[in-house]
Amino acid sequence: MHTILEKRELGPSLKEYVVKAPLVARAARAGQFVVIRLHERGERIPLTLADWDAEAGTITLVVQEVGKTTRELGERFGVGDAIRDIAGPLGEPSEIERYGTVVCVAGGVGIAPIYPIARALRNAGNHVIGIAGARNQGLLFWLDRLEAVCDELIVATDDGSYGRKGLVTEPLAELLASRKVDRVWAIGPAVMMKFCSLTCKEA
Repeated sequence: MHTILEKRELGPSLKEYVVKAPLVARAARAGQFVVIRLHERGERIPLTLADWDAEAGTITLVVQEVGKTTRELGERFGVGDAIRDIAGPLGEPSEIERYGTVVCVAGGVGIAPIYPIARALRNAGNHVIGIAGARNQGLLFWLDRLEAVCDELIVATDDGSYGRKGLVTEPLAELLASRKVDRVWAIGPAVMMKFCSLTCKEA
């Protein structure tokens, strides 16, 4: 059983959980995920590891309530409650090397999984440029965390309510045109990742 130690609302239907999971926390690496099961009769769902603390034995999950289990977690589980099963860390970790100048692009909830990747890249000696975007200011979160692990951070909102107005592909295109960028990571909605990929392909 894995006890929920903290629960915080980040935005509409978006919550952050700090959960006791010492074995996962000790082995976790950027880009990995866990599979959770809330209770005996619960379904198994994958969630990206947004953060972890090996010393404290905790992992941080950022959960968007979009389906049965994520809604149940948000509505029925709070601090002190326990998640029955957490399997992980699973998946291949992100390839982290010293590349030079790298760009980490995050759209909406993608801010959570891009954060540990940006941190690992910075720790490996890269110059990390972060680009975070959302439809509006109310959907942005963890900008302070991103800023702490990026050498530069550009924020964009579709409606211009925070940062620059426009899509994340615009500052990405400007960076690719104005300096040498060695690698780009993009995490967010499928259409955002598609256009980030197309933007990089042109360069």
